[in-house]
Amino acid sequence: MKSIKLRGICAAVTGALLMSFGVNAMADSTDDLLQTLISKGVLTEEEGAQLLRGRDTEKAKKKDEIKATFKDGIGFESGDKQHAISVNGRVQLDYRNFGEQDAQTADTFDVRRAFMTVKGKFYNDYDFNITADFGSTTNNSQLDEAYFGINWWDQARFRFGQFKMPFGLEQNTSDIFTDFQERSLVDSLTPGKERGAMVFGVPTKGVYYGLAASTGRGKNVNNIDTQVEGLDVIGRATVNFAEIMGIGDTVYHVGGGISRGDISPRQQTNGAALANFAASSGRTESRGLTFFTPTAFTSLADDELTRTRYGIEGAVAMGPVKFQTEWIKHNYDGKTAGNVSFDKDIKAWYASLNWMVTGESFASTYKDGNWGRIKPKSDFIHPSAGYGIGAVELSLRYSDFDGGDFATGSSPAGTGNVAANNPTGAHAWTAGAQWILNPNTRLVLNYVTTKFEDGSIAYANNQGAALGRTDEEKAITMRAQFDF
Repeated sequence: MKSIKLRGICAAVTGALLMSFGVNAMADSTDDLLQTLISKGVLTEEEGAQLLRGRDTEKAKKKDEIKATFKDGIGFESGDKQHAISVNGRVQLDYRNFGEQDAQTADTFDVRRAFMTVKGKFYNDYDFNITADFGSTTNNSQLDEAYFGINWWDQARFRFGQFKMPFGLEQNTSDIFTDFQERSLVDSLTPGKERGAMVFGVPTKGVYYGLAASTGRGKNVNNIDTQVEGLDVIGRATVNFAEIMGIGDTVYHVGGGISRGDISPRQQTNGAALANFAASSGRTESRGLTFFTPTAFTSLADDELTRTRYGIEGAVAMGPVKFQTEWIKHNYDGKTAGNVSFDKDIKAWYASLNWMVTGESFASTYKDGNWGRIKPKSDFIHPSAGYGIGAVELSLRYSDFDGGDFATGSSPAGTGNVAANNPTGAHAWTAGAQWILNPNTRLVLNYVTTKFEDGSIAYANNQGAALGRTDEEKAITMRAQFDF
């Protein structure tokens, strides 16, 4: 009788312990524990089976539960965390004010971006992202990203669809988290978002890589040229030596990228028909004048143009201070319709210095070769709430763009030379301040001064009458941003 009572007490205690622990935490050890208790005669086979049935019932209930979450988005997650879906968005309202002589660039408010995203995961290892850009002026609204991924291993993950290509530190840092209102003069030389497939991952601590094949035509554009069917191959690799050496609150980032592909000198752009292809243009960091406008290459119908990109990137972050720099070169190698060979380069670089005045750490936002979200030490919620001041960042950047190989008369017609008297490059200084009220809200103020090189740009009034030429642009820009 005493033995029966003892077993009953042990069974009750064991059952209570099993149910009091989290189902996931106990899942790997419960069977072993019960078998041990049964083998020692503490529990009978029937009592052990009963406990297991109870645990399985509880586990099934947990699995079927749907939990609402708010973590950088509004989402829902299954009880076993294997499935999740969320709705995210961002709004960036800009204002740009230009100097009086830049008459063809209007002072204006602008909805720079208005994104809505649905993303999630299923069976833990399969994820997806669909993002629409309702602020686009190209097609009223357009697809920004659409991809799904297979994530069986951290060392080798796969992505298919339209997504950001693995090239460039500044470009691969989300526009939500950049230190300035706009990216530098280097940005026009990066692939950005294209359609393709990619393998990427973290093969070892502190090392990241990405390798993609893409159409090489830009966002929302397929290859429709039947004469040239080659793909762009794009790769990037980065190392954070501070992480490898175990140095806390520090980033020593070094990286490089390369892309190469054969493309037709006749290409589709923004949904239009095939047209002659031109080298990358250059626009000021204040989204004002387009200062570098190379003419289109000419070619025979079945000729190919080889475009190669090289990139080097580096960054050092120690606590609230960060220095970052990149250098990128484009090379175009081909033949004109007159069978004249050409080999031309465009080069650009920048260097920036950033300081979190309120002491937040840049290193805390760094992951897999990119910068992420700054979280203020104390959020600013409302003037009457008595909360903190948020985070304040001050920044300074110098950028340089050199398209001297495309100067008028530097090579024969059909090789992309700019029009006579037009600039072949520019350099710019940008001073910026950001007030990050809370992780999801920030206000940005930038002053940008740009000097054009080896030429000037004609400007006119709003009736088209010529007023003169300018070799510089000055602008004050502001942004109010919210994301979730």
